[in-house]
Amino acid sequence: MSTIDLVDVSLRDGNQSIWGATGVTTRMVEGVMPNLDRTGYRTIELATSTILATAVRYHREDPFERLRVARDRARSTQLGFLTTGKRFITFHRTPDAVLELAYSVLARNGITKMWVIDPMHDMESAAKIAAMAKRVGFEEVIGGICYTTSPVHTDAYFADKARQLDASEDIDGFYLKDPSGLLTPDVVRHLIPQLQQAMQRHPLREIHSHATTGLAPITLLEAADLGVPTLHCALPPLANGASHPEAQRLVANLRARGHEVDVDLDAMARASAYLRRQAKIKNLPAGSPSEYDEAFYRHNIPGGVQSTTRRQLAEIRQEHLFDAVIEESVQVREDLGWPIVMTPFAQYIVTQATLNVMTGERYKQVADEVIDLIRGDFGPLPGEVDPALKDRALNTERGRQQPDDGQSVTLKDLRHRFGETLSDEELLLRAVMPHEQVDAMYAAQKTAPARTLKTLLTALDRSKKSTSISISDGNTSLSLQREAPGTETTP
Repeated sequence: MSTIDLVDVSLRDGNQSIWGATGVTTRMVEGVMPNLDRTGYRTIELATSTILATAVRYHREDPFERLRVARDRARSTQLGFLTTGKRFITFHRTPDAVLELAYSVLARNGITKMWVIDPMHDMESAAKIAAMAKRVGFEEVIGGICYTTSPVHTDAYFADKARQLDASEDIDGFYLKDPSGLLTPDVVRHLIPQLQQAMQRHPLREIHSHATTGLAPITLLEAADLGVPTLHCALPPLANGASHPEAQRLVANLRARGHEVDVDLDAMARASAYLRRQAKIKNLPAGSPSEYDEAFYRHNIPGGVQSTTRRQLAEIRQEHLFDAVIEESVQVREDLGWPIVMTPFAQYIVTQATLNVMTGERYKQVADEVIDLIRGDFGPLPGEVDPALKDRALNTERGRQQPDDGQSVTLKDLRHRFGETLSDEELLLRAVMPHEQVDAMYAAQKTAPARTLKTLLTALDRSKKSTSISISDGNTSLSLQREAPGTETTP
């Protein structure tokens, strides 16, 4: 058999799939990263723009500090970032100047690998993003083929898209991405050989398949037998269910089939134990193996999008509408011409389905993002849009506007608008997020108790004169004392 490498997705895709993208914190990354680094993974998938946004929005944490924390503790393992291109944090088209700024900041803060997956299979755009990533310093760029099921997404369709991207000189290989867990062992037996044949310059290096339908653990084994050398997986409690196959079980199964997997299972167990403790402390759910569910082949909604949708409905006290929203998404997707159900289009579909359900009338209100999609901001849709929906969308004020190709905004414009002296990191956040959220994050950075304590400890350590320090808020006090050299303390 062959040697198989693993990509850990716990902190990114596991977090999005099981914890609604909000469970992981910088402190958690700091605690688990040393053991993830010791495990021997090919890559640790650390972030998407969604993960960066939730750090600011829900935790008031500096997302780039999180990247640096990971970088400083992952001395042996590359850190990866997933992008869909065309957008960063926002759910509308992001200007090219902002995208290049974002990728520059990521590379500067420790991200060395990028997965580029254009959900519309606009391979010209994907090649452009790959070139941008290489230009700003990414060491490895992997182009994606995104699997889905529909009348238009055939093996021939995927092979043709692979040929188009294969011409790029800026990608280092391909991966097959299955965000909804729709791949089966039978499908990979005929799809992977066709993709391998279409990829004349760059090999099919990785496969990424969610365990949503319960089939991914077997599907990955089949892919390994077919020559795919790198598999994506996650650690409990962020494995299984809507996430990815459990790493420990995957390793055991690969070895049972005769493949070699060079990983440190003890380090893997310690990392998993740390994540389990954090889940218990924070009352976060744990993924569990899924039973096969045929419904996924109808709606295609990824597990991460489902968990986020459920959380968002609960926030407006409408969680009881969840099943109706998922069912309505089936019709919305067909009416939109069968877009692939992954970020950002999965969110567009679910948002429109939610509007349809809540208003009681289909397309009484058309979401701005859906109008952008129909208008062509993200490239041509794979199938025909329902004529009535298309007419309604394009006859709105937004629909009559010309698609923005992302070239109009410059870095100079951004600095003139937000501040000439801002760091690139702050400039990026202010360009793509509500100012009040960014303000709240920076304010919290100055007053966070953990930061204050760390500053005091650093000051005590650096000072040659100070031997003790005390802080008090009137109700609680904390004293730290450094013993003089040569003294002993009584037990």
